[in-house]
Formats: sequence, structure tokens, C-alpha cells
Amino acid sequence: MPKTGRFLFEYRYAKHYISLRMNKLSVLFLLLVFVFSACEKEETNHPPPSIRFVTESGFVYHDTTLALGETFKIGILADNPNVNLTNFIIRIESDIIETFLDSGMNTASLDYQNVFTKGIKDSEKWIFIIRDRDSKSAEISLNIKRDTTSAYGDIAYFPTVEMGAQNNITGSFYSLSEGEVYALEEAFLNQDIIDLCYFYDFIDTDENTIASPGANIDASVYPGDNGLDNWANRRTTRFKLTDISVEEFENATNDSLLIATYGQSEGKRKAKNLQSGNIFSFKNQDGKTGLFLVHSVIGTDEGTINISIKVQE
Repeated sequence: MPKTGRFLFEYRYAKHYISLRMNKLSVLFLLLVFVFSACEKEETNHPPPSIRFVTESGFVYHDTTLALGETFKIGILADNPNVNLTNFIIRIESDIIETFLDSGMNTASLDYQNVFTKGIKDSEKWIFIIRDRDSKSAEISLNIKRDTTSAYGDIAYFPTVEMGAQNNITGSFYSLSEGEVYALEEAFLNQDIIDLCYFYDFIDTDENTIASPGANIDASVYPGDNGLDNWANRRTTRFKLTDISVEEFENATNDSLLIATYGQSEGKRKAKNLQSGNIFSFKNQDGKTGLFLVHSVIGTDEGTINISIKVQE
């Protein structure tokens, strides 16, 4: 091919190639613009969620003064018709800040109710926060003050409580109101008063555990017709490991230490890996706070635990 003809051919080929590349780039650019525009359309300017107190009789929904240890009920309603709610938080501010609840969710609305107990602080600010999928939030609050004329309450003391693990003939269940240990069959017949249960969990981090019927206890721990899976009323008690001394525990003659130690944040459903000398704070389903001191733990699923208990009357 003559040089001139070859030059023209290569020139036209290069021009065609460049044209194709430009067309592809144009298509790619248009696609990017379309995707970007679509993403932008998804980002709507929705208003934040709404949150409000339940104002029915029996609920606290404004600043209130209560006696030490008095229970009170708060209800919260929240929603956003545009995007789902994703997070609900309850914080209590006094001289410290405690998080009572930090719960994730994916729902259009929230209807929350709970019974709380007035602590020893002179004044607490209770803050309720709701967040939605767009990371927008709203909050409401109220102040709960302590009646300075209210006195600390009496406590019940059970110096020696021995409970058996699930395969021990000694009962595994305990009622704080009755101060009695129950075997599984007896506990099944008294579900409405059972607060504690003791068992051995073969998970290394759990092992000797005190929980309550309302905890997530595997069905194999208490099997049979009387097992927890067949209970109609599974009361829940929550626990916190404390750093108080045995001497402080023994010197407690009213509920001041019990209330102060548990505080306002929520405890865990199980007191795990119990060892001699451990002192746990707890709150049962009735809102009564208490402490238990572990004296001894012997054995595994056929073993026993010996504790002392102090609880609000």
C-alpha cells in the first residue's frame, strides 16, 4: 500500500478508535451521572422522628419528687412515618451519667413502658432519645428528685442459703419473698415467686451461674415437664458484679448500700463464673434491689453453692 494511502487508513482507523473510546466514555459518564442522581433522589429531607411521654393515669411524665426506693412508671411513644427508627437510648444524669438502655431496632414506631426505682441521688435527669435511619434524632426529658424527708428502708437478711446445681438433689430455685429454696417440681408450682436459679454451664466463661427463670437458659439445663420451657411465668432478675468489700456487705443494716450499688443502669441476666468472695448486686422483677455474697462453690452440675443474701423488704 502506498504511504499516502496507508497514512489515510491509519488516520481514519485512529479517528474511528478515538470516536469509539469517546462514545464509551460518554456512556460511562452518563451512567455515573444517572447513578449519582438516583442516590441523590434517595436522600430526602425527612423531618426527625417524634417522641413523647405517655400521659395516662399511673405514668410519670413531668418533673416529680419521689421517696427513696419508690417505684414509678414511664411510657414512651415514638415514630417516624418516613423512615424506620433504629435506636432508643435512656440516660440518667446526676453527678455521673449512666446509660440505662441502648437498644437497636428497625421499626416504624416504638411503644416502651417500664417501671423504675428512685435511687439515692438528690436529683436525676432522665433523658429519652430516639434515632432514625437518616441519623436524625429527638429527645425528651424529665427530672426525678428525691424527697429529702424519706428514710432508708429495712432489709431482709438470709445469712446461709445453699442451692444445688441442676443435677443435685438440693433445690436449684430461690424465692426472695419467701426466703425458701425450691426443687424444680416445687418451683414449677410457684412460678410467680421464683427470683433466682443456680446451675452449672459447661461453657468455660459461664460455669457456676446464678440467673433467674427469665434468663436465656438452655432447655437442657432443666429438662422435662417442669422445665423452664414449660413455665407460663418466668420472672427476671438482673445482676452486676460489685467491688464492695465483705465488711461493707456485712455492715449493711438498711437498703442504702443496696440501692447505691445497683445504681440505675440495667444489669445482666446472669451472674456467671461465680467464685468464693464474689459480691453481686441484683434487682428482681418487683424492683427490689439486693446483694448476695458467695461463700463457697463446690462441684459442677451436681455441685452446690452457698451464699448470703440481703434484699429490700
